[in-house]
Amino acid sequence: MRKQIPLFFCAFIIAALIGCGPSYRTKPPADSSPKTYTIANAAYDISLISVEKSTGDKKMGAQRIEAVVEGGISKFSFEDETVRIKWLPSPYDIVFMLSNKTDGPVKIIWNEARFIDAKGARQRLIHSGAGYEDRNSSHPPTVVAARGALEDFVHPADYFQREEGYGGSSDKEQGYWKRAPFLPAQIKGTAAELRAKAEPFVGKTFQVILVLETGNIQNKYICTFKINKVTVAEEKREQEKAPDNKEKGKRSGKGMR
Repeated sequence: MRKQIPLFFCAFIIAALIGCGPSYRTKPPADSSPKTYTIANAAYDISLISVEKSTGDKKMGAQRIEAVVEGGISKFSFEDETVRIKWLPSPYDIVFMLSNKTDGPVKIIWNEARFIDAKGARQRLIHSGAGYEDRNSSHPPTVVAARGALEDFVHPADYFQREEGYGGSSDKEQGYWKRAPFLPAQIKGTAAELRAKAEPFVGKTFQVILVLETGNIQNKYICTFKINKVTVAEEKREQEKAPDNKEKGKRSGKGMR
C-alpha cells in the first residue's frame, strides 16, 4: 500500500501540469464558397427587309419576302425563278438554306461574297469549312446540284476573337481563334453596361451580298437586314478554375475589330 501512494501522487502531478499548459486555437477554415461574376447577354430581333438582284450593272428590282415559322423558329424566305433562300439571322452566324429551282447547277461564288456592317464597313464572308487562317484566302465555289439544296452559314471574316487554352505548356499552343459576334452580344458585366453598347444599333441595317452563277451568268443578291430591337438580361455565374487551380482570366468578348 505504501508503494502505491507515490505512484498515485506522480500521476496527479503530471495531469495537473498538462491541464495548465498553453491552449491552442485551431484556425477557422477559409471561405470555400465559389466566387461569382455577372454575365450580360443580348438577344436581337433581326428581320430581312429587302433583296435586290442584279446581273452585271442591270438591277432586277426587289424580290418578294415573307416570314415563315418552322419548328417555332422565325425565318425569312425569298425566291425568284432561280432559287429560294431562307435566312435565320443572328449576331453570331447568319444561317441560310438555299434551294436550287433550276435543272442545272447553281454556284455560290465565295470570292465575291461580301458583308457590309451597320457602320458601312465592307469585308469578306466566310462559311462552313473556312476558319481564321482561311479568312483572306481564295475560297472555291460551292455547287448546288439541279433541284438540290444546301444549308450553310455566313460570317464576316474580320470578326474573330482569341480563346485561351489551359493545361498545355503555353497559351500560344493551346489558344485558338473563334468566330465573334458582329453585334455586342455578351459581356462580363451588367445588363445596363451591355444595353449601352447594344441599343445604338437598333434601327440600323447590315447587308449580305451573295453572288450566284447559273449558266455562266453571275447574279448578285444584295440582302438587307434590319435590327428591330434588342433585349438584354444578366445572370450570375461561378468563377471557373483552370487545371492548375488558378482562376481563368477575363474574356474581353470583343472581336478583331
